[in-house]
Amino acid sequence: MLASGVLAGIFAGVAFGGDWRRLSNFTLGLWPVLVVALALRLIAGFIPSSLLIYTASLLAVAIVAAWNWRIPGAILVVVGTTLNLLVVILNNGMPYDPTAAAAIGLPPPTDALHVPLSPETRLEFLADVIPVNLVRVSFLHGVFSLGDFLVALGGFLIPFIWLQPPASAGRERYLRSPNFAFFWVGQVISRFGDPITLVALTFVTYQRTQSALITALAVLIATIPNALFGFVGGAIADAIGYRRVMIWCDIIRATLVALVPMMLALDAPLILPFTIVLVAGLCTAVFSPARIALVPALLDDEHLPRGNSIVYASDRTVEVAGGVAGGLLVATIGTNAFYVDAATFALSAMLLSRVAVREVIGRITWPSLLADARGGFNLLRRSRVLWSNTLFSLAAQISTPIVNGLTPAFLIQRFAANDAAVGAAQFGISEAAIACGAVLGSAILPKYLGRVKKGTLLVLGFAADGALIVLVALSPSFPLAVLVFVLLGATNVVFYVPTVTILQEGTEPATRARVFGARIALTNLSWLPLIFISGLLADVFNPGLLIAVAGAVTLGVALVGTRVRSVYEVA
Repeated sequence: MLASGVLAGIFAGVAFGGDWRRLSNFTLGLWPVLVVALALRLIAGFIPSSLLIYTASLLAVAIVAAWNWRIPGAILVVVGTTLNLLVVILNNGMPYDPTAAAAIGLPPPTDALHVPLSPETRLEFLADVIPVNLVRVSFLHGVFSLGDFLVALGGFLIPFIWLQPPASAGRERYLRSPNFAFFWVGQVISRFGDPITLVALTFVTYQRTQSALITALAVLIATIPNALFGFVGGAIADAIGYRRVMIWCDIIRATLVALVPMMLALDAPLILPFTIVLVAGLCTAVFSPARIALVPALLDDEHLPRGNSIVYASDRTVEVAGGVAGGLLVATIGTNAFYVDAATFALSAMLLSRVAVREVIGRITWPSLLADARGGFNLLRRSRVLWSNTLFSLAAQISTPIVNGLTPAFLIQRFAANDAAVGAAQFGISEAAIACGAVLGSAILPKYLGRVKKGTLLVLGFAADGALIVLVALSPSFPLAVLVFVLLGATNVVFYVPTVTILQEGTEPATRARVFGARIALTNLSWLPLIFISGLLADVFNPGLLIAVAGAVTLGVALVGTRVRSVYEVA
């Protein structure tokens, strides 16, 4: 996993503008010990009784990483290797889950390192129990431990960060720059952790209470802060500085989320972890508008649409990947999944600390924050273009919460013959299809989006979105529905990029986050009742019918938008 992570870090580092020639300047203390460790690992594969050799190899890697602890990413290698070494020593080998291996078509390992799980296995949650089946290559197909993932992530960060030249404020405002590279990777890692906490919290809640109502309350606690605190969150970001507030939000969230499993281990009342997650959610409500507002400070106008599309594509991807990872982690390591989420926030803070921007801290008082929060809404309200865009987008996105909420039930009833297990698998495929469409759209469409007015793109994007939602509801087969989901992901880029870019260009840097905070809060507030109402109606009407109606409404709103100049004529 270390070698795979390093290779991936080199590739990603070069892709984001890093200079591969900087590798010639990389210095690693005790590097001969690392060479010996790798040699021992290779030799162990040819010796039947080689557990001691494997153990010595792990110990050598941990020593080299600890010696070079100042290199970003090395600490992760130390922690991951030490966890693996501890499990190996306590169990006289690395335990693996035969059931997980068989589920992904992996034959039992034949080396001297691995032993099957048994009732006597110690620290089972740190063993090779997490199945990964993405591509049929060794580092993406296998059963891994939590330590393996930490080692791979540390190995990725070492070359990725090293290849980037030192960032400087106000310079190199393009996509393949160190500033944008560190920002993008940091916010991706941070957002990747969000679904993990949600999945883990709902699992713990249902496990303890067996109550669907209290479990639903757990979901609301994790998601409602964006709706209620978004106005103030944006004002806080404007006052403190976007980069600075993102770092502090990640540090606070890392600390708080790490406390949750401790509270659960002490058998504390659920109100305590609920409160912790609620406070962490308030930090998310500050982080979200800050990261969108920071993008124009890192990119010039020419690269801004492309940067927004990349951020959107990564958002969709990590939503799916984070949800899948959360499910796997909870199934294998239980409440320790919270520690993984805490680690993602800490890593994000480290990467964001390397972003160079000029920021000024303003005076923060509660009355000033409330005034700034009102000011963010008033800025939206007073601008004819921004307010028209906001009202149009809110109306056009009526279909989004309905589709998100009803798609699982729709798939189970339409294509899975009311088999919930099959429907859950199909839902995962549909989410992955939307993410793939978003990635493809972000890679292809921005080249052509600059040739069309942003307002025109906005209307066309929502029109296509509405039409495709109707096609999803009418799809006669699941494979056809998957194809439509891919197209849906791509068309989402068409309306998302101009929406965000119009807001970024239409606001001053000093007030940008409070405007985005107001916009995010309005969006979430409009979605909450729609989720509830559509859920009630789905018990009476066919979910496919409701999805089709929602798509038709979005299409109709888009057609109305063609008659509103302040919407479709924005350049």
